[in-house]
Amino acid sequence: MADTDKKRALTTRIIWLLTGIFFILLVVSQIVIYFNHPIRTEVATLYTTTETVGFKGVYVRDEKLVSYPVRGVVNYTHTDGSKIAKNSVIAEVYASRNDIAIQQEIDDLTAQRAVLMDAESLVGTDTSQLESFSSQISEKHSLLMQYIFDGDYRSASKLKSEMLNLRSKRDIVKGTEVSYDDKISEIDSRITELRRKITSEPYEISLGEAGYFVSTVDGYENELNSGNVLDLSKERINEIILDETEYQNPSGVIGKLISGYNWYMAAVLDTVRLGTVFEGAVVTLRIGSSQQNVKAEIISLKRQPDGSSVAVFKCDMFLADFIDSRVAQCKLLMEDYTGIRIPTDSIRVADDGRVGVFILDGIVVKFKEIKQIISEEDYTLVEDTTDLNGYISLYDTVIVEGKDLYDGKIIG
Repeated sequence: MADTDKKRALTTRIIWLLTGIFFILLVVSQIVIYFNHPIRTEVATLYTTTETVGFKGVYVRDEKLVSYPVRGVVNYTHTDGSKIAKNSVIAEVYASRNDIAIQQEIDDLTAQRAVLMDAESLVGTDTSQLESFSSQISEKHSLLMQYIFDGDYRSASKLKSEMLNLRSKRDIVKGTEVSYDDKISEIDSRITELRRKITSEPYEISLGEAGYFVSTVDGYENELNSGNVLDLSKERINEIILDETEYQNPSGVIGKLISGYNWYMAAVLDTVRLGTVFEGAVVTLRIGSSQQNVKAEIISLKRQPDGSSVAVFKCDMFLADFIDSRVAQCKLLMEDYTGIRIPTDSIRVADDGRVGVFILDGIVVKFKEIKQIISEEDYTLVEDTTDLNGYISLYDTVIVEGKDLYDGKIIG
């Protein structure tokens, strides 16, 4: 009986040993197969893209330097890109930075006073607006958090004032507050006290004409304008684009005034990539990282001996976001194309010269031809050849990476 038990124990150990060896071999073989024949795939999907011609362009505007004749610390009353009416005050020159800080506090208090006065106008009204006020406060609070998260503190500050207005109105309608007279009186007293601390009245800088104001200059204001934009050479355009000089406002210059909303852009483009684009055509430009699209007319297109072209675009859409820029990264939008999108790395050339991709049909590798439309660095758009035998079809599993691939290979 003891011998039988020993034989059974030995047999069990042998079975477990063999099972363990088999499992180890299975794992090792799978690892070897994976690392020797890695496969990475991507599904072919329908996609619409726009052919673009990328370039850097030089902004040309009618700009005039704005000077001031006194010494002191400048406090701007408008943000860059603001539209300035004729005879508007664009800045004030104070004797010291402390005077500016005092004036800013006065401005904040004045804004608060206006909010409270506006809220008091709702005394005695019914409570039907309460839900609307609460909803607006909630929405603006969420937007405020987003502004703070994005680092847009200027917008956040403006929104805080709007929220104060809504809360004040809600409290009046709700009955929590019956009057803001005491608070308004406190604000008036504080404003009077602060005004006594300002050492001297500021010198106001106003303009005798309307336009868009920018507080910084770059040295090209006198050189670049609508009168000579057509005379810019390829060499000069490239020099301006490559200029990385840190330019400071000259002494006594407070900024510049841009006349009107028309602007121009001069650029050097590849003539071949321009295709059928012609002088006088109205095209679409995509400008900057904001991907803003604008319509512009090509008012000049001069072919150069080296195969490039000097193009001048004219646009009448004012762009406040780029008002302080001289050079911008742009794209000229050409034609829209729709087709099957595949990774550029997946494209192969067969021994017989056919161009196509390997796809995975179950566990079988198959070679399918493609008809290219346009190709970018990462992806290529090909014709939708779903109904053609031997060509790529929509939703095929395209092999992007794989070793020793050939038509009919079994993967598994």
